Amino acid sequence: MSLPVIMSLSPRGGGNSDQAADFFARCLHGESHVLRLRDHHVEPCTGCGACAADGVCRMSGEDEAEELFERLDRASGLVLTAPVYFYHLPSPAKAWIDRAQCRYMARQGGRAAGTLRPAYVVLLAGRTRGEKLFDGILPTLRYFLDALDFRLEGTALLRGIDEAGDFSASREALQAVRELAGRSGW
Repeated sequence: MSLPVIMSLSPRGGGNSDQAADFFARCLHGESHVLRLRDHHVEPCTGCGACAADGVCRMSGEDEAEELFERLDRASGLVLTAPVYFYHLPSPAKAWIDRAQCRYMARQGGRAAGTLRPAYVVLLAGRTRGEKLFDGILPTLRYFLDALDFRLEGTALLRGIDEAGDFSASREALQAVRELAGRSGW
């Protein structure tokens, strides 16, 4: 039986996104895998277009992007936690998302979509205001998740989580993640 993967997209170790990922895992009834994107070498997409021919990235094997995608292929579900940097995801997360272009191109080339599995997202923003604070991130994540056969089932959009330890100190943030984990049924 496959397990859900929980993945922190933060470039900084031990921060609020890592704390949220670890807390989500502790809220689950069963096992899960917790990964940290920063622990994996991922080169950015070069826009070479090679994947348009066969859906395979020419950089596969030169870094760990495809290995991460393969781990997600085997997962029963996915949780992504990430800080908000200038109204979007941090650059390492964006680079990895861009590398999923090969998955999108494979689907365009005839690879059938798989069974959609549930995905959940926890975004942690230092800002307390901003009407459109999460608006740039969510469409990007939906398209990314779709290319990997996941469907976004729920989000926790947390504001005012900036300094080290803010997540763990916020009763509201902990409750939001606890409720999201409970919705997963894992």
